Amino acid sequence: MFSKALVALDLTPAEQPILDCLPALRAWGVQHVVLTHVMQIGYTQGVPLAHEEEYAAWLEKCALPLRNTGLTVDVRLRASGVPADEILALAGEAGVKLIVLGSRGQNMLSKLFLGSVARAVIHDTNVPVLLEWIEPSAAATRARCEAVCTDTLRRILFATDFSEQAKAAEKAVLELAPRATQVDCVHVLAADQHEAAAAAETSAQAAMADLVERINAAGGQASGTLLQGRPSSEIARYAASQDISMIVVGKRGQNLIASLVIGSTATKLCEIAGRPVLMVP
Repeated sequence: MFSKALVALDLTPAEQPILDCLPALRAWGVQHVVLTHVMQIGYTQGVPLAHEEEYAAWLEKCALPLRNTGLTVDVRLRASGVPADEILALAGEAGVKLIVLGSRGQNMLSKLFLGSVARAVIHDTNVPVLLEWIEPSAAATRARCEAVCTDTLRRILFATDFSEQAKAAEKAVLELAPRATQVDCVHVLAADQHEAAAAAETSAQAAMADLVERINAAGGQASGTLLQGRPSSEIARYAASQDISMIVVGKRGQNLIASLVIGSTATKLCEIAGRPVLMVP
C-alpha cells in the first residue's frame, strides 16, 4: 500500500531528523522515495531561481545515504508561489502512496500549531500524509531539533468513529497491522451521547469487537478501548499514557459538510499529538 513515498524537505533544522526517519519506512513496505524541495517564489520572499543547481546538488546529497540503505530515491526540485500545491501536484505526477512532512513550519515557534505548508497539504490531499513530529533538541533554541519517529510500528493507535469516512484509515491499519507489534483501537463516546443513550455504547462495543477481530485475522495483535469525553483530548491523553508510537486517524469525520474539510478531531490531533500522525483521506 505504501510502496512509494514523497518526502518534502524545507531547509530548516527539521531537515536532518526527517531524513533520519526515512529508512524506518522500509518496515511499512516503502521501497521508493521521491525527495523534493519547493523553492518558494514571490514578490517579497523565496529562493532565487539562480540557485537551482545548488539546491539540486543538496537534494542529491540528501538522497545518497538513503540509497545506501537500499531505498530507490529520486530527487525533484520545484519552484512555486504556493508550495503545498506544488507538493500535491508532484505527488500526483509521481504516483506516490504516501506523503511525509515535518509537523512544524519554518519558524518552529509553537508546539500547538502545524506549519502553514503542512496544514495546506493535509487539507487538500487525497493521499495519506505522515506527519513526523519535530521537537527542538534543547530549550530555547531552534538551531537543532529531533524527530519523534523511533519505530513507528511498535505500537499503533487507531482512532475511529466507525463511520464510512473512517474506512480508508481502517484499510491502512489492516495493511500495517501485520508489521506492527500492537494496535490499540480507540473510540471516544461524547459525554452527552453516553448519558443520553446506553444503546450508543452497546453499538460501539459491538463495532469495536468486530474491528479487533478483523485486525487479528489480518495478522495483527489488537485491543479495543472505549473512552469518554472530547475526542482529540482523550485520544492524545491515551497515546501519551500508553507510549503510543504513531496515531492513525481518518481525515474526514462523520459530520462533514464539505468533502475536503478536515475533521476537527484529526486537525487537533495533528497539533497536540506529540508523536507521528498518519492521516488517511
